[in-house]
Amino acid sequence: MKKTTLFVVLAMLTIGLAFASGGQEEASADEPYEIVMVVKLEGVAWFDNMRLGVEAFGEDHDDVIAWQTGADTADPAAQVRIIEDLIAQEVDAILIVPNDPESLVPVIERARSRGIVVVTHEASNIQNADYDVEAFDNLQYGAHMASVMADWLGGEGVWQPFVGHLTSTTHNEWVDGEEAFLAENYPGIVLANERQEENENQQVAYERSLEILRSNPDVRAIMGSAMSTVPGAAQAIEELGLIGQVAAFGTCLPSVAGDYIENGSVESIHFWVPADAGYVSAAVAYRALKGMDISEGIDLGRPGYENIIIKENANGVPIIYGQAWADVNIDNLDEWRDASGDYEL
Repeated sequence: MKKTTLFVVLAMLTIGLAFASGGQEEASADEPYEIVMVVKLEGVAWFDNMRLGVEAFGEDHDDVIAWQTGADTADPAAQVRIIEDLIAQEVDAILIVPNDPESLVPVIERARSRGIVVVTHEASNIQNADYDVEAFDNLQYGAHMASVMADWLGGEGVWQPFVGHLTSTTHNEWVDGEEAFLAENYPGIVLANERQEENENQQVAYERSLEILRSNPDVRAIMGSAMSTVPGAAQAIEELGLIGQVAAFGTCLPSVAGDYIENGSVESIHFWVPADAGYVSAAVAYRALKGMDISEGIDLGRPGYENIIIKENANGVPIIYGQAWADVNIDNLDEWRDASGDYEL
Protein backbone atom coordinates (compact mmCIF):
# COMPACT_ATOMS: atom_id res chain seq x y z
CA MET A 1 0.00 0.00 0.00
CA LYS A 2 2.76 2.41 0.94
CA LYS A 3 4.66 1.53 -2.22
CA THR A 4 1.56 2.18 -4.30
CA THR A 5 0.96 5.49 -2.59
CA LEU A 6 4.60 6.50 -3.09
CA PHE A 7 4.38 5.59 -6.77
CA VAL A 8 1.26 7.73 -7.22
CA VAL A 9 2.87 10.68 -5.47
CA LEU A 10 6.03 10.40 -7.59
CA ALA A 11 3.98 10.11 -10.75
CA MET A 12 1.98 13.21 -9.86
CA LEU A 13 5.18 15.10 -9.11
CA THR A 14 6.65 14.03 -12.45
CA ILE A 15 3.54 15.17 -14.33
CA GLY A 16 3.51 18.44 -12.39
CA LEU A 17 7.16 19.11 -13.22
CA ALA A 18 6.49 18.35 -16.87
CA PHE A 19 3.65 20.86 -16.94
CA ALA A 20 5.80 23.41 -15.12
CA SER A 21 8.63 22.87 -17.57
CA GLY A 22 6.27 23.23 -20.49
CA GLY A 23 4.95 26.48 -19.07
CA GLN A 24 8.48 27.83 -18.69
CA GLU A 25 9.35 26.90 -22.25
CA GLU A 26 6.23 28.62 -23.51
CA ALA A 27 7.03 31.76 -21.50
CA SER A 28 10.59 31.65 -22.81
CA ALA A 29 9.30 31.46 -26.36
CA ASP A 30 7.30 34.65 -25.73
CA GLU A 31 10.29 36.59 -24.40
CA PRO A 32 11.81 39.18 -26.75
CA TYR A 33 15.08 38.48 -28.51
CA GLU A 34 18.02 40.27 -26.89
CA ILE A 35 20.41 41.61 -29.53
CA VAL A 36 23.56 43.40 -28.33
CA MET A 37 26.11 45.39 -30.32
CA VAL A 38 29.71 45.38 -29.00
CA VAL A 39 31.64 48.25 -30.58
CA LYS A 40 35.36 48.93 -30.75
CA LEU A 41 35.29 51.89 -28.42
CA GLU A 42 32.54 53.72 -26.55
CA GLY A 43 32.35 57.49 -26.13
CA VAL A 44 33.24 58.52 -29.70
CA ALA A 45 30.87 60.14 -32.21
CA TRP A 46 30.99 57.25 -34.67
CA PHE A 47 29.74 54.65 -32.22
CA ASP A 48 27.39 57.09 -30.50
CA ASN A 49 25.64 57.29 -33.85
CA MET A 50 25.73 53.52 -34.32
CA ARG A 51 23.86 53.11 -31.03
CA LEU A 52 20.95 55.10 -32.49
CA GLY A 53 20.52 52.54 -35.27
CA VAL A 54 20.78 49.54 -32.95
CA GLU A 55 18.19 51.01 -30.60
CA ALA A 56 15.97 52.03 -33.51
CA PHE A 57 15.82 48.42 -34.65
CA GLY A 58 14.55 47.44 -31.21
CA GLU A 59 11.96 50.21 -31.32
CA ASP A 60 10.76 48.98 -34.72
CA HIS A 61 10.31 45.39 -33.48
CA ASP A 62 8.12 44.56 -30.50
CA ASP A 63 9.85 41.20 -30.06
CA VAL A 64 13.37 42.66 -29.76
CA ILE A 65 15.42 44.35 -27.05
CA ALA A 66 18.47 45.87 -28.75
CA TRP A 67 21.27 47.78 -27.08
CA GLN A 68 24.95 48.65 -27.43
CA THR A 69 28.01 48.37 -25.24
CA GLY A 70 31.79 48.61 -25.54
CA ALA A 71 35.00 49.26 -23.66
CA ASP A 72 36.39 52.71 -22.89
CA THR A 73 39.62 51.83 -24.71
CA ALA A 74 40.13 50.18 -28.10
CA ASP A 75 41.59 47.09 -26.44
CA PRO A 76 40.92 43.68 -28.04
CA ALA A 77 41.18 41.93 -24.68
CA ALA A 78 38.57 44.24 -23.15
CA GLN A 79 36.25 43.53 -26.06
CA VAL A 80 36.65 39.77 -25.54
CA ARG A 81 35.75 40.16 -21.86
CA ILE A 82 32.55 42.01 -22.73
CA ILE A 83 31.54 39.28 -25.18
CA GLU A 84 32.24 36.61 -22.58
CA ASP A 85 29.92 38.43 -20.17
CA LEU A 86 27.18 38.52 -22.80
CA ILE A 87 27.57 34.78 -23.39
CA ALA A 88 27.12 34.24 -19.65
CA GLN A 89 23.97 36.40 -19.78
CA GLU A 90 22.63 34.13 -22.54
CA VAL A 91 21.69 36.91 -24.96
CA ASP A 92 20.26 35.78 -28.29
CA ALA A 93 22.60 37.60 -30.69
CA ILE A 94 25.89 39.45 -30.42
CA LEU A 95 26.88 42.03 -33.02
CA ILE A 96 30.57 42.96 -33.03
CA VAL A 97 32.73 45.67 -34.60
CA PRO A 98 36.08 43.96 -33.91
CA ASN A 99 39.27 45.67 -32.85
CA ASP A 100 41.17 42.50 -33.77
CA PRO A 101 39.16 39.78 -35.58
CA GLU A 102 41.82 37.14 -34.89
CA SER A 103 41.47 37.57 -31.13
CA LEU A 104 37.73 36.93 -31.34
CA VAL A 105 37.91 33.47 -32.91
CA PRO A 106 37.70 31.49 -29.62
CA VAL A 107 35.01 33.66 -28.02
CA ILE A 108 32.85 33.64 -31.17
CA GLU A 109 33.15 29.85 -31.21
CA ARG A 110 31.94 29.73 -27.60
CA ALA A 111 29.02 32.04 -28.36
CA ARG A 112 27.85 30.04 -31.35
CA SER A 113 28.21 26.76 -29.46
CA ARG A 114 25.65 28.19 -27.00
CA GLY A 115 23.23 28.93 -29.86
CA ILE A 116 23.99 32.66 -29.95
CA VAL A 117 23.91 34.27 -33.39
CA VAL A 118 27.09 36.31 -34.11
CA VAL A 119 27.16 39.06 -36.75
CA THR A 120 30.28 41.16 -37.28
CA HIS A 121 30.75 44.51 -39.02
CA GLU A 122 34.01 45.76 -40.58
CA ALA A 123 35.52 42.27 -40.47
CA SER A 124 35.27 40.78 -43.94
CA ASN A 125 37.98 38.19 -43.17
CA ILE A 126 36.26 36.94 -40.00
CA GLN A 127 36.74 33.22 -39.49
CA ASN A 128 33.65 31.91 -37.76
CA ALA A 129 30.79 34.41 -37.44
CA ASP A 130 27.34 33.65 -38.83
CA TYR A 131 27.49 36.75 -41.06
CA ASP A 132 29.56 39.87 -41.58
CA VAL A 133 28.00 43.17 -42.73
CA GLU A 134 29.95 45.65 -44.85
CA ALA A 135 28.60 49.00 -46.02
CA PHE A 136 30.39 48.46 -49.33
CA ASP A 137 33.22 46.58 -50.98
CA ASN A 138 36.28 47.80 -49.08
CA LEU A 139 38.68 47.88 -52.02
CA GLN A 140 36.20 49.95 -54.04
CA TYR A 141 35.75 52.37 -51.14
CA GLY A 142 39.52 52.81 -50.82
CA ALA A 143 39.82 53.38 -54.56
CA HIS A 144 37.07 55.99 -54.38
CA MET A 145 38.79 57.94 -51.59
CA ALA A 146 42.09 57.75 -53.48
CA SER A 147 40.45 59.11 -56.63
CA VAL A 148 39.21 62.18 -54.74
CA MET A 149 42.67 62.74 -53.26
CA ALA A 150 44.32 62.26 -56.65
CA ASP A 151 42.11 64.93 -58.22
CA TRP A 152 43.11 67.41 -55.53
CA LEU A 153 46.80 66.55 -55.96
CA GLY A 154 46.56 67.08 -59.69
CA GLY A 155 47.79 63.58 -60.41
CA GLU A 156 51.15 63.72 -58.64
CA GLY A 157 52.63 64.18 -55.20
CA VAL A 158 53.52 62.43 -51.96
CA TRP A 159 50.89 61.02 -49.60
CA GLN A 160 50.79 59.23 -46.25
CA PRO A 161 48.18 56.60 -45.31
CA PHE A 162 47.15 55.88 -41.72
CA VAL A 163 45.20 53.00 -40.18
CA GLY A 164 43.73 52.75 -36.69
CA HIS A 165 45.43 49.40 -36.07
CA LEU A 166 47.66 47.32 -38.29
CA THR A 167 45.41 44.40 -37.32
CA SER A 168 42.22 46.17 -38.51
CA THR A 169 41.03 44.24 -41.56
CA THR A 170 38.77 46.97 -42.90
CA HIS A 171 41.26 49.81 -42.52
CA ASN A 172 43.98 47.84 -44.25
CA GLU A 173 41.68 46.80 -47.09
CA TRP A 174 40.85 50.47 -47.69
CA VAL A 175 44.54 51.30 -47.94
CA ASP A 176 45.06 48.27 -50.20
CA GLY A 177 42.38 49.70 -52.47
CA GLU A 178 43.95 53.15 -52.36
CA GLU A 179 47.41 51.88 -53.19
CA ALA A 180 46.17 49.63 -56.02
CA PHE A 181 44.12 52.42 -57.58
CA LEU A 182 46.98 54.92 -57.45
CA ALA A 183 49.52 52.44 -58.80
CA GLU A 184 47.30 51.70 -61.78
CA ASN A 185 46.05 55.20 -62.50
CA TYR A 186 48.43 57.73 -60.93
CA PRO A 187 52.04 56.47 -60.85
CA GLY A 188 53.13 60.02 -60.04
CA ILE A 189 51.50 59.81 -56.61
CA VAL A 190 53.92 58.04 -54.27
CA LEU A 191 54.01 56.90 -50.64
CA ALA A 192 55.99 58.81 -48.04
CA ASN A 193 56.14 55.82 -45.66
CA GLU A 194 54.34 52.54 -45.13
CA ARG A 195 50.93 52.87 -43.50
CA GLN A 196 51.11 54.30 -39.99
CA GLU A 197 49.18 53.04 -36.96
CA GLU A 198 47.53 55.64 -34.74
CA ASN A 199 45.60 53.38 -32.33
CA GLU A 200 42.30 55.15 -33.06
CA ASN A 201 43.58 58.04 -31.00
CA GLN A 202 43.43 61.63 -32.27
CA GLN A 203 46.39 62.75 -30.17
CA VAL A 204 48.55 59.98 -31.60
CA ALA A 205 47.41 60.88 -35.13
CA TYR A 206 48.30 64.51 -34.50
CA GLU A 207 51.76 63.71 -33.12
CA ARG A 208 52.66 61.28 -35.90
CA SER A 209 51.36 63.67 -38.56
CA LEU A 210 53.58 66.38 -37.11
CA GLU A 211 56.58 64.06 -37.25
CA ILE A 212 55.89 63.06 -40.86
CA LEU A 213 55.28 66.59 -42.10
CA ARG A 214 58.41 67.88 -40.37
CA SER A 215 60.63 65.05 -41.60
CA ASN A 216 59.24 65.01 -45.17
CA PRO A 217 58.18 68.44 -46.47
CA ASP A 218 57.13 66.87 -49.78
CA VAL A 219 54.06 65.24 -48.20
CA ARG A 220 50.93 66.93 -49.51
CA ALA A 221 48.15 64.59 -48.44
CA ILE A 222 47.38 62.50 -45.36
CA MET A 223 44.76 59.77 -45.76
CA GLY A 224 43.02 58.43 -42.67
CA SER A 225 41.10 55.20 -42.11
CA ALA A 226 40.18 55.61 -38.43
CA MET A 227 37.92 58.56 -37.71
CA SER A 228 40.60 60.02 -35.42
CA THR A 229 43.19 60.47 -38.19
CA VAL A 230 41.50 63.30 -40.10
CA PRO A 231 41.13 65.72 -37.15
CA GLY A 232 44.57 64.77 -35.79
CA ALA A 233 46.24 65.38 -39.15
CA ALA A 234 44.25 68.60 -39.61
CA GLN A 235 45.56 69.91 -36.29
CA ALA A 236 49.12 69.25 -37.44
CA ILE A 237 48.53 70.89 -40.83
CA GLU A 238 47.02 73.95 -39.18
CA GLU A 239 49.76 74.22 -36.55
CA LEU A 240 52.51 74.07 -39.16
CA GLY A 241 50.83 76.71 -41.32
CA LEU A 242 50.39 74.32 -44.24
CA ILE A 243 46.73 74.90 -45.10
CA GLY A 244 46.43 75.06 -48.87
CA GLN A 245 49.65 73.11 -49.33
CA VAL A 246 48.73 69.95 -47.44
CA ALA A 247 45.29 68.48 -46.81
CA ALA A 248 43.76 65.61 -44.87
CA PHE A 249 41.37 63.11 -46.43
CA GLY A 250 39.69 59.94 -45.25
CA THR A 251 36.95 58.41 -43.19
CA CYS A 252 35.39 60.83 -40.72
CA LEU A 253 32.10 62.49 -39.78
CA PRO A 254 30.91 66.07 -40.41
CA SER A 255 30.55 66.71 -36.67
CA VAL A 256 34.20 65.81 -36.14
CA ALA A 257 35.77 67.28 -39.28
CA GLY A 258 33.38 70.14 -40.15
CA ASP A 259 35.47 72.97 -38.68
CA TYR A 260 38.58 71.64 -40.42
CA ILE A 261 36.75 71.41 -43.75
CA GLU A 262 35.75 75.05 -43.31
CA ASN A 263 39.32 76.19 -42.57
CA GLY A 264 40.78 74.16 -45.45
CA SER A 265 42.98 71.74 -43.51
CA VAL A 266 40.61 68.92 -44.54
CA GLU A 267 39.66 68.64 -48.19
CA SER A 268 37.06 65.87 -48.05
CA ILE A 269 35.71 63.17 -45.79
CA HIS A 270 34.03 59.87 -46.61
CA PHE A 271 31.92 57.61 -44.47
CA TRP A 272 28.91 55.39 -44.19
CA VAL A 273 26.17 56.20 -41.70
CA PRO A 274 27.01 54.16 -38.57
CA ALA A 275 23.38 54.12 -37.42
CA ASP A 276 22.37 52.42 -40.67
CA ALA A 277 25.11 49.81 -40.30
CA GLY A 278 24.00 49.13 -36.73
CA TYR A 279 20.38 48.78 -37.79
CA VAL A 280 21.27 46.44 -40.65
CA SER A 281 23.52 44.28 -38.46
CA ALA A 282 20.63 43.87 -36.03
CA ALA A 283 18.30 43.08 -38.94
CA VAL A 284 20.60 40.29 -40.13
CA ALA A 285 20.78 38.78 -36.64
CA TYR A 286 17.01 39.00 -36.26
CA ARG A 287 16.42 37.27 -39.59
CA ALA A 288 18.85 34.52 -38.59
CA LEU A 289 17.09 34.05 -35.25
CA LYS A 290 13.68 33.90 -36.93
CA GLY A 291 14.82 31.64 -39.77
CA MET A 292 13.93 34.30 -42.33
CA ASP A 293 15.42 34.70 -45.79
CA ILE A 294 18.91 36.23 -46.05
CA SER A 295 19.80 36.23 -49.73
CA GLU A 296 21.12 38.53 -52.43
CA GLY A 297 18.81 41.32 -53.49
CA ILE A 298 16.77 41.62 -50.30
CA ASP A 299 16.15 44.99 -48.65
CA LEU A 300 17.48 45.27 -45.10
CA GLY A 301 15.65 48.47 -44.35
CA ARG A 302 18.23 51.23 -44.62
CA PRO A 303 19.57 53.44 -47.49
CA GLY A 304 22.35 51.71 -49.41
CA TYR A 305 21.23 48.28 -48.21
CA GLU A 306 18.12 47.93 -50.36
CA ASN A 307 19.74 45.47 -52.77
CA ILE A 308 22.46 43.59 -50.92
CA ILE A 309 25.23 41.48 -52.41
CA ILE A 310 26.47 38.37 -50.57
CA LYS A 311 29.86 36.73 -51.09
CA GLU A 312 31.53 34.08 -48.97
CA ASN A 313 34.99 34.92 -47.70
CA ALA A 314 37.90 32.46 -47.69
CA ASN A 315 36.61 31.02 -44.40
CA GLY A 316 33.13 30.36 -45.78
CA VAL A 317 31.47 33.19 -43.84
CA PRO A 318 28.76 35.03 -45.83
CA ILE A 319 29.74 38.70 -46.26
CA ILE A 320 26.83 41.08 -46.88
CA TYR A 321 27.71 44.17 -48.93
CA GLY A 322 25.71 47.35 -49.34
CA GLN A 323 26.45 50.37 -51.51
CA ALA A 324 26.35 52.95 -48.76
CA TRP A 325 29.17 55.52 -48.80
CA ALA A 326 28.81 59.32 -48.62
CA ASP A 327 31.22 62.13 -49.54
CA VAL A 328 31.36 65.52 -47.81
CA ASN A 329 33.44 68.57 -48.72
CA ILE A 330 33.05 72.34 -48.48
CA ASP A 331 30.42 72.30 -51.23
CA ASN A 332 27.91 70.09 -49.44
CA LEU A 333 28.93 70.37 -45.77
CA ASP A 334 25.83 72.39 -44.85
CA GLU A 335 23.59 69.62 -46.14
CA TRP A 336 24.61 67.66 -43.06
CA ARG A 337 23.30 70.28 -40.62
CA ASP A 338 19.89 70.30 -39.00
CA ALA A 339 17.61 73.32 -38.62
CA SER A 340 19.50 74.48 -35.53
CA GLY A 341 22.83 74.42 -37.39
CA ASP A 342 24.16 71.38 -35.56
CA TYR A 343 25.59 68.52 -37.55
CA GLU A 344 23.24 65.58 -37.98
CA LEU A 345 26.14 63.15 -37.87
